Amino acid sequence: MNARRVDESMALISELRERSLEPGYAAAAAKRQARGLPGPTSARRPLVLVVAVFIGFLFAVSASTLKSATSVVGQARDQLTEQISDGRRAGDEQAARVAALVGEVAAARESALGLSGQGSIIAELASLELIGGGVAVTGPGISITLDDSAEAQAGDPDRGAAGFEDGRVSAADLQIVTNGLWSAGAEAVSINGQRLTARSAIRFAGQAVLVDFRPLTRPYVITAIGDPVAMPTTLGASVTGSYLKALEDNYGIRVEINTGSDLTCPAGALSALQHARARPDDVRSAEPSRTITPATPSSSTPSTRTASRPTASTPRRTASTTTEAAR
Repeated sequence: MNARRVDESMALISELRERSLEPGYAAAAAKRQARGLPGPTSARRPLVLVVAVFIGFLFAVSASTLKSATSVVGQARDQLTEQISDGRRAGDEQAARVAALVGEVAAARESALGLSGQGSIIAELASLELIGGGVAVTGPGISITLDDSAEAQAGDPDRGAAGFEDGRVSAADLQIVTNGLWSAGAEAVSINGQRLTARSAIRFAGQAVLVDFRPLTRPYVITAIGDPVAMPTTLGASVTGSYLKALEDNYGIRVEINTGSDLTCPAGALSALQHARARPDDVRSAEPSRTITPATPSSSTPSTRTASRPTASTPRRTASTTTEAAR
């Protein structure tokens, strides 16, 4: 009687442990050795071990280098972000200081004119500052919010340098809407807190929409001070109203129009007066000297100039270069 193996119940495991090489491969290796060819390479050979160690070393060095490069890029990005934040903070502080100084100058001017009995000049200056955007305006009006479509928000956030995607709000859209608001009777207009004046510019640079060279982020809130009843009616019946409807229907851009009784358009940046002095008589010049004086603002309603306007039914989704608000 044959004695049973202790591990007979684990025959499959024993087979795998004792004969790890599949029988077909074992037969092929035996034929190879019978023909005088070298046998299968063993992992214990020194050359294989050296190559394996060398490859592992290369992988380790590569991983360390990539980690170091990523760390350097992250540090540089953080430093740039901090510098931008510091620059913006310093700019806001300087802007607040300028606003305070402008207020002091205005108070001193009114005091001097009041003592000299020039009350009419004070009223005229106040009216011109209001028209030119030199002072903040608070009152009733409407606000229009434009935001990218849901598809554009969920997709790639990058915008090409040559233009904007169909589902994204472009500088041209903001130009057209501000044009319509001026035409509808707006007395003051601002976009995301940036007041539009006679020398304002709405443009794009790379992936950003700029108003007076300050980048804006979505959503874009356009605030217009004026009659909260007449403006929505006039705007809805105009080409701009049809344009907004087409943006919403054709491209999924979110358009929201609200009225308010206490809206605010902050003061805009005041432009420095510039002039040219006449040349002396002994200096010859190819063209006659001239003196440049600032144009007197008119009392007409301001408007924003654009190079072209898309049709109301299907607006063209093209990138815009620049626009200037003009009265």
